[in-house]
Amino acid sequence: MINHSLYLRLVHPRPRLLQTIAMGALSALSVISGIVPAEMAQAQPSTTDLEQYKNIAVQIEQQRMQDYAEVKRLMGGTVPESVCQRGDIPPKVREICDRFEKNSRDIIQANGMSVPKFNEITRYCQQSPKPRDCPR
Repeated sequence: MINHSLYLRLVHPRPRLLQTIAMGALSALSVISGIVPAEMAQAQPSTTDLEQYKNIAVQIEQQRMQDYAEVKRLMGGTVPESVCQRGDIPPKVREICDRFEKNSRDIIQANGMSVPKFNEITRYCQQSPKPRDCPR
């Protein structure tokens, strides 16, 4: 059964690298977070954690861009927003969405960070105004 609460936003790459990295990180968060308790603390991450987070986000963004290109090809050049939340996507696109979720989780863990820690830093970086030490 497909969990429609999972979300992979495959968007066209933006010209600003850090903005793109941030979008990829947010995409990964949406895919792998599921339901997150609101009461989790959003303490400021250490400089080391933020550097590790940025490196992971770059890797996830590279994967997202590859997957986006593949989905775009499969869908004839037009990728709807929130494509992976849709129930009417081709099976091959569903496979790509599922693969992106797995690969994102693997990238995070292979780089020595837990998924909950990655999600915690993502939530920290989603604050408004955005903390200065987060990717732009």
